[in-house]
Amino acid sequence: MLARKHDEERENRRSLLGRRDLLKAAAGLAIGSMAGPAWATHLRTKSRKNFRLGITSHVYGQLPLDEAARRIKEDGFRSILTNYQFADVRFDPLNPDWAAADKIVGTFEKQGVAIAAIFGYYNVIDPDLDRRKQGEARMEFYLRNWKRLGCPIVSTETGTFNRESQWMDSPENDTEEAFVQAREAFRRWARLGEETGGVLTIEAYWRNVVGTIERAERLLKEVDSPALKLVMDPCNYFRSDDLPRMKAMLQEMFQRLGPKIAIAHAKDVKDSPQGPEHPAPGRGVLDYPLYFRLLAELDRPLDLVIEHLALDDVARSRDFVLGHIERLP
Repeated sequence: MLARKHDEERENRRSLLGRRDLLKAAAGLAIGSMAGPAWATHLRTKSRKNFRLGITSHVYGQLPLDEAARRIKEDGFRSILTNYQFADVRFDPLNPDWAAADKIVGTFEKQGVAIAAIFGYYNVIDPDLDRRKQGEARMEFYLRNWKRLGCPIVSTETGTFNRESQWMDSPENDTEEAFVQAREAFRRWARLGEETGGVLTIEAYWRNVVGTIERAERLLKEVDSPALKLVMDPCNYFRSDDLPRMKAMLQEMFQRLGPKIAIAHAKDVKDSPQGPEHPAPGRGVLDYPLYFRLLAELDRPLDLVIEHLALDDVARSRDFVLGHIERLP
């Protein structure tokens, strides 16, 4: 019994040390020209210099603002993707209360947590015109007022003709008409971004109009603007038939889309009878070693935002992501 107790205590100490090392690694991401310890090699050094670990703020959205900001900092995150919604303070772009916005932005500034991107997601080709107009109003507000909201980057998906859900597919999505309609919406926002200094980042998804590498590349070429860039979320490109050729697709994504990547997401992908699902990092089959190698090879500052998780899974998801970064060659 005594020997078993000593073994358990030793294992607990090892786990605690592991978590401490990972949190130190999180604190070391993106702190300028840090060279890293002697054992750090090329890609790991690049990732430590360039990656800023973030999380979607809605994970903490049921907490009061001050507690949410403190917890995010204590959990090892240095940036957030946010919709400005917390238990006690909420900001609605369609009915703006600037005191609320200033409080949210200021609270995160005090904690040293940056806003990596504004959550501007809406269905740009929504068949429901009233819903679409509301989404357009939010997007215009964010791109015009980003300076007061703490971040020039506003993210959205690429749209679907499905009336029930902006995350479900429709036969019309694959048509040229759908692509052109989405392209013209993004052309409009890119022009506004050029005027205001804002940047629209699009997130491709296999159930939406831009759901392939080819269409993402085409869109970015046809709307050739410094105000239109890409959210790199590789999980979104894989259909069920694509999963066996994941390595080749990941390499193709970065080869064709790499120069336009402005922010990256970390979640996972796994197959199901209904098609690929997207659980939290480490709950699927994404080739994280290759994904992070390709991100590190971009060799430029990037927010890496963890998503699709619940509050009680934050520590595990964070440690999974940091563990893979620390194992870069």
